Amino acid sequence: MEHQRFNRWMVVAILVLGNGLFFYAVISQYVEEKTWGNDPMVDWVYIIVSIFLLVMTVGFFFLRLDTVINIDGVYFRMFPFHPRFQFKAWPQISEAEVCNISPIKKFGGRKKGRRFFIQPPILNFGGGGMRIGIRSKSYTISGFRVLLLTLTNRKKIYIGTRKPEELSEFLKKLNAERKQK
Repeated sequence: MEHQRFNRWMVVAILVLGNGLFFYAVISQYVEEKTWGNDPMVDWVYIIVSIFLLVMTVGFFFLRLDTVINIDGVYFRMFPFHPRFQFKAWPQISEAEVCNISPIKKFGGRKKGRRFFIQPPILNFGGGGMRIGIRSKSYTISGFRVLLLTLTNRKKIYIGTRKPEELSEFLKKLNAERKQK
């Protein structure tokens, strides 16, 4: 079982300072009736932006990635996006390995959280038409080491890990046990 939390204190400090400055502007406009600048924002914009900034800042404090791997399969969730664990059973997984990724090449940036890679359009002239689907999903908090799950339907799930050596050893033991059965 692995728990990862967002621990970039500098980003959180910048968010808290930015929120403090913005809330000071909101309070000074409402309570003290001082305007910031020559053309201040409309009141409802201040309220919506304040709520958005507050939710985003609080979200960073609660953001975590939980991963559980056992004989049944892989359980994972990125809280608060997934309040319940998602489960992939071993029969659904064709391959599981720990590897390095390049987030810039794979997902277009080194962004944290849940990311998707959209599959290019597939033209099927046999009556299926054009379909666009998600080929891979990434759940990372930090780092470049991931558990790569290749599913039997060829979709891939990347789950970030801060313990790649322990995970590799566990997967080797698990594969040996599964082959013995």
